[in-house]
Amino acid sequence: MDYLKQIAKQALKYEAKLVLKKYKPKVVAITGSVGKTLTKEAVYHVLSKNFFVRRSGKSFTAELGIPLAIIGCGEGVGSVFQLIKNLLFGLRVILTKSNYPQWLILEVDGDKPGDLEAVSSMIKPDMVVITAIGETPSHIEMFGDLETFLNEKKAMVDSVRFGGAVIYNADDSITLELSKSSKVRTVSVGVLNGSQISGTEFEILYGSGKTGSVPTGMSFSIKYKNEVFPINIFETIGIQNQYAILLAFAVGLEFGLPASQIVNSLGKYSALPGRMRLVPGVKDTLIIDDSYNSSPIAIEESIRVLKDIKSVDKKIAVIGDMLELGRFSAIEHRRVAELLNGVATDVICIGIRARKIVDELLNYGFPESKIISFDTADEAQGYLQNLINEGDIILIKGSQAMRMEKIVEEVMRYPQDKNKVLVRQEEEWKGR
Repeated sequence: MDYLKQIAKQALKYEAKLVLKKYKPKVVAITGSVGKTLTKEAVYHVLSKNFFVRRSGKSFTAELGIPLAIIGCGEGVGSVFQLIKNLLFGLRVILTKSNYPQWLILEVDGDKPGDLEAVSSMIKPDMVVITAIGETPSHIEMFGDLETFLNEKKAMVDSVRFGGAVIYNADDSITLELSKSSKVRTVSVGVLNGSQISGTEFEILYGSGKTGSVPTGMSFSIKYKNEVFPINIFETIGIQNQYAILLAFAVGLEFGLPASQIVNSLGKYSALPGRMRLVPGVKDTLIIDDSYNSSPIAIEESIRVLKDIKSVDKKIAVIGDMLELGRFSAIEHRRVAELLNGVATDVICIGIRARKIVDELLNYGFPESKIISFDTADEAQGYLQNLINEGDIILIKGSQAMRMEKIVEEVMRYPQDKNKVLVRQEEEWKGR
């Protein structure tokens, strides 16, 4: 089966090249380390009302996901049936006249060296959007060091067509440095001083709950030239969502859309499962569900949100292993303890690597009775149920393989909504 999959991947890649040659769509490629899917969805919100666009769907590897998105397939190659179905669909798109999109919005990620170079040899983006990367990016284990990782990202920047643009997060020092290699026009966004498009006046929105005020979303203003555009986003929170909206705003301007129209579209931006989504919990608690994935820069931002939330009750952090960090793993997990100390009242660690968090918290003098460690998410579910009380805020975060969404499901108030609220509810994931 693995041999057939490899043949299928090559065949799908060849079909994708033929599709691009036939229909000649323009491409917005979104890369980086944190917030790519959030940015993709925000860009889609902005463009879909005015242009015929298609966005890449499920999070496959670049080797497989990009060809599938170009062809228009929503499924992978998990079975021989899917494999044949996708290949036949690709042939139909190539051989017949199809109503093909004007623009493709592609989330481009690389799990290993060579992935992005292969993608850049297939597509020539008209625009590249670079999200935050951080000094210890996700997947860095496979690249060995930051320089190798950045060379891979640079391949995407270098592939932008003449006359195109690179839009980037200027607050991230690594992304800022990467943008300097661009041979086309660049547009900076950020919340610090100096960006062409900036986010200001960020606030957490609160509503009335049984135990007092509870977070319901966030508000901030988009500043562009001499104009300021206020925006409210509900059911989600955190700066990565803010960056996604700022980057999408910049993309909309590049498309010639009026700023007021872009803001109106972004006002309909929806919370994504597992990405700082606010989920009602049992016993009138509130869950910050950030269970989709984890990396050093992402967990830093999620803990910052936990710190900033006004609460008179417990702030519980449920933290799973950060994977694929290689030699950086131990130091980055210890740094999580530094971030949590003085913020969380209780800490639950999941996984072998997260034990470093426990050890470091104890070194800081964190009460031993307020820390517990489990090997798996399944083991932690019952403990969290007994720990929480009315008004508690619960942050749940970890890498994909840690399956932290299982813990969210255990303590969410409306488990009947799990298929639309939680990540990884597909049968293929549940069977793993």
